[in-house]
Amino acid sequence: MGLFEELSERKSTGEILCFDDLTSKELRQLYIDEEKTDRIIAELFEVKQSKITSKRRKYGITIRNSIIDDFLLVKSPKAKEMNALAKSQILDMKNINMIAKAITHFAFRNGPIEDMHAHPNNQLSESDMKTLNKFMVNRIAYIFTLIIEERWIEFDLLIRNTDWMYGHGWDEAEPDDGGTRKLIEMLMKSNTKRI
Repeated sequence: MGLFEELSERKSTGEILCFDDLTSKELRQLYIDEEKTDRIIAELFEVKQSKITSKRRKYGITIRNSIIDDFLLVKSPKAKEMNALAKSQILDMKNINMIAKAITHFAFRNGPIEDMHAHPNNQLSESDMKTLNKFMVNRIAYIFTLIIEERWIEFDLLIRNTDWMYGHGWDEAEPDDGGTRKLIEMLMKSNTKRI
């Protein structure tokens, strides 16, 4: 039994369903997973359709976001197929240069280091930046070489020993997409307008 059927059954026994108690997870399940329209959900909770639409948009529950989530979080069989294809195409030794440079920009250069370099006091010279960039690109190229060649023993030793010697006292990692999700949403929106 789906959530809609469960709520409908509770309503049929006389329970008054409170719209304000409807969580974003439940609304997402009704709208995305169970494919109930705003009108149908509004009738269930006996509120105006605009209240459902407003709450749904407030929580980012849209078809577009659902499609993005499906592919980025690899939920559907098609997304799994596309993910495997993307992996096989990108994780190739011929792409090491591109991977290393892109990740250096994403994780290092386009962050606080750029502010230090661009600061009026010029804390880092062009020569310093060149040295740092080259160091990062080469190290990332090595890491991805281990990944592509599936040299997991060496990768494991590198990660565990480096963490044990240096990183264990740092703050916990907090994954940061650097705005990648927003970029994908903008690209999807612009591609939709062209069609």
